[in-house]
Amino acid sequence: MVHGMWSRGNCWDRLRAYFEERGHRVLTPTLPWHDISAASPPPAKLGCASLIDYTDALEKEIIAFDRDAILIGHSMGGLLVQKLAARGLGSKLICLSPAPSSGMFPFYWGPTRSFLKTTLRPGFWKKPHKASWEQARWSVFNAGVPLEEARAVYADYVWESGRALFELALWYLDGDQAACVNRDRIRIPVLVAVGAQDRITPKEWARSAVRRFEGRARYVEFPDYGHWLIGEPAWPHVAKRIERFLETGL
Repeated sequence: MVHGMWSRGNCWDRLRAYFEERGHRVLTPTLPWHDISAASPPPAKLGCASLIDYTDALEKEIIAFDRDAILIGHSMGGLLVQKLAARGLGSKLICLSPAPSSGMFPFYWGPTRSFLKTTLRPGFWKKPHKASWEQARWSVFNAGVPLEEARAVYADYVWESGRALFELALWYLDGDQAACVNRDRIRIPVLVAVGAQDRITPKEWARSAVRRFEGRARYVEFPDYGHWLIGEPAWPHVAKRIERFLETGL
């Protein structure tokens, strides 16, 4: 289970427990330079960390764990697991609220508003960043997420890479095309799920990803939920939908 921006592996605690209780062995890695406390200053190398750096690190962890593991990612993690599957890893692929890959229309209002202040900072692509509480509440913890949970998760937020944000938001300026996914190389069962009220990774990106799988991906849209599919109130319904996919492929 691969986390998204500003998070660490512990954001998966509920889903991890759910699947461990059902006999699965679960790995919830923390991305490079994210294994710090929320109060810590950002590591020096974080600002320039690339999606490629994240993918390389995850590849090593997954090969050591089980190269045929079920790959589940949320948000930026939903893109990273696609990149891992394109490298030949995984037996099934589940993308929750996935961040966009290269070639997708970048200028939807929700993500534009969510990252506007960050991207207006001079040289943001080489500086670490962290969402403000107001930004996170509007973009990540909308659509029924209890205020108490939103504040608790936000209090655990860590810094994120400006380079990674640049690669996602301005992929057309990235010479390395770090957000590119070769979906022709992904031949395992795929499930893409999104909340219809998602503001930071809107449903249009999830739908675009499904189209690019050319009929090889299942699509689920939760009408009442936003981005935070791995927390309250969405996670029990998301867990059961993942379980159905794992058992039946549907």
